[in-house]
Formats: sequence, C-alpha cells, structure tokens
Amino acid sequence: MSRAGAAMQITDIQTVVVDAAKGAVSAARRTWLFVEVHTDEGVIGIGEASQSRLDAGVVAAIEEMKPSYVGQDAVGLVRRQHRRWLDNPFAGRVRYAAVSGIEMALWDLAGKALGQPVHALLGGAIRERIPLYANLSQATPSRAPEDLASTAARAVSHGFEAVKVYPFPQAGEVAPNRGTALTRGEIGLAEARVSAVREAIGPEVALHTDWAWALTPGDAASVAERLRPYDLFWIEEPFAADDPEEFAALRRQIRPRMAGGEQLSEVLPFRQLFEARALDVVMPDVKWVGGISAFLEIAALAAAFDVEVSPHNMSGPVATAACVQLSAVLGSFLTLEYGYAGVPWRADLVRGTEVVADGTIPLPSAPGLGIEWDGEAARAHPAG
Repeated sequence: MSRAGAAMQITDIQTVVVDAAKGAVSAARRTWLFVEVHTDEGVIGIGEASQSRLDAGVVAAIEEMKPSYVGQDAVGLVRRQHRRWLDNPFAGRVRYAAVSGIEMALWDLAGKALGQPVHALLGGAIRERIPLYANLSQATPSRAPEDLASTAARAVSHGFEAVKVYPFPQAGEVAPNRGTALTRGEIGLAEARVSAVREAIGPEVALHTDWAWALTPGDAASVAERLRPYDLFWIEEPFAADDPEEFAALRRQIRPRMAGGEQLSEVLPFRQLFEARALDVVMPDVKWVGGISAFLEIAALAAAFDVEVSPHNMSGPVATAACVQLSAVLGSFLTLEYGYAGVPWRADLVRGTEVVADGTIPLPSAPGLGIEWDGEAARAHPAG
C-alpha cells in the first residue's frame, strides 16, 4: 500500500526470460518473458510479454522505453504513458508486446497500491470461476493419436470439460510455404488424431481444434466436412486471416464455431474481421494487443458484433493471471486457454498462487493481478 499522500515512483524496469521448455514433456521450444516494474516502496508489479521467437527484440524495446517510465508515479500511468509508443505507424508486434508487458505490471501495481484486485478496478467481476480449456500441446510427448488421446483423457480426469489439439502439421513439420495443399496422408493423420481424442474424452467434453494456418482456403471447407462426425467445438485459424472475406465464406459453410485473431495487435484488423462476420469467437492475446486496456477495447468492439471472446493464452502464469482478471468482467467471455501440465515448475514462479481446480480458476481476491511473483525462482530457469 502506498504511503498516504505520497506517490509510488517507478525506479527500474527489468526483464526476465525463462526457458519454458525445461522439464516439459513436449520437446517444443518455448520461452516466457516477464517484466518487473520496481518502485521506491519495494513493491514490484509484474507483467508478461512472452514471444517465444522475438524475445531479444522485446527486451531491447523495453530498455528503450524505460527512461520514460522511471521516476513516474506508478499509479495512474497505465494509459497516459504507453499510448505514445503505440500511436506510431511503425509500431509492430515487438513494440506491442513490450507495451503489453509494462502495462500489465502497472495494473498490478495500481491494484496493490489501492489494495484491490484488478477486476475490481475494471468495474467488478460477474463470475466467480473462470472456465478453462486444456491446450494439450506441451503435455503430450508426441503428436501420435494414441499420445494425444492419453493426454486428453488425463486432462478430463483432472476436471477439464474442454481440450484443444493441433491435428494438422505444424511449423517444422512442413515446408515454410504454408499455403500449399496438404497431402491425403496428412489429412488422414489429422482425422486419426481427432478421432482418437474424441473417443478418449467422450461426447460431452468440448473438443477445440487449432488448425494453425495449415490449410488452404480451397481445402478448408471439405476438410471441415470430413471432421464433422467428431463434433468439433470450434475451428481455429484454418488459414491466414489476412482476407476477412475468405474467413467469412468458410464460416458460412461449416457447422463448428470459427475462432481466430490471436496474431493480431492493432484494432483495425479486428474490426475488419467483425465487419465481415468472419468469426464466432475472437481470441485476442493480452501480451500482443497492448495489454489489459487495449484488450477491453477489442472486447467491447466484439460485443457490438455479437462475437464471443476467448483470450489466446498459451502463456505463463502472469499473462494467465491478467486474462483471469479480464475474463471475470467480460459479458462476452466464453472460455480461457490454459497450457495444461506443460512446465513442472510453473507454480514456483508465483509461489503456488495460480490455483486451477476442476478445470477452472477461482476468482482471486488478492490485490493486483492476484498472484505472488517470485523473481528468484524465475531467474533459476534462464533461457539459453
């Protein structure tokens, strides 16, 4: 809590990049980038700007931005300062991620200074538990149908009522030109994966699929029809979302929900997808859109077009905490992504304050983002 009549001043901003693949079941490379905003009262605000690919650029951007924050009052700075870095035609993903991480940390500090959880500062929670779906990618030793099925069944046994799989070839499994048509064998293997998972989880558990831009627009509708018997909850990112009309055309042809938007940062491309009626579910990433304030703007726009919101969140515990705060207050919220059983030491980073129970996260009441950050634990797992 800030001293009465005194401002809590920012003294430093530090970044911590950790190896989120260390000890994970999956061999896929992943890093988490955390942002600490230090103050003269010893209180630290924590944010996340994980990129998994562009960490060095984000760290450099934060170092460039740091002088404009140091010496400022941490409370009340959330919107006033960071817009100067995004109201720039040259601001790309790296800059948006840097701003997002700092902005999350400032919300965390504001809540701690005022003794309130962020959801209270956003107007108050309308739900007591945040439903999750288990992204199985980091908890599965291989993408063989039997491994996916086993992991999915384990997630269901832990209380998850929804799981997500990637049935199609991913980066590293196919040539870089993702626009080429898949072979019959690749499509057949994708169906085998979906079929095995559906059999393992039964008919009542929601099955989300992320197609990870693997299909061409010409193939997507026929493949969706082939997978119709498995009752998919949604089809996510079947191909690049650079043409909203192509997305809209596919949405009109398929039965599952169409989900997407995770790679977008600026508001305009989101609006174009909404205006084209291209999505049932939008998936903004709080780490990539400019933080909590920007996420709220996108969610409000989505609501005007009757689009549900499901935060993209294959993230560490800090971005997850920010998503929980947002999910608690959004009327259009659907479900929150969670990286299931991927990193065995994940809980150490927040001293066990990320609570997952029966496939949900109970609404935290602690001030700020509701977690207790352990910077020493994070620094014990540096990215190489």
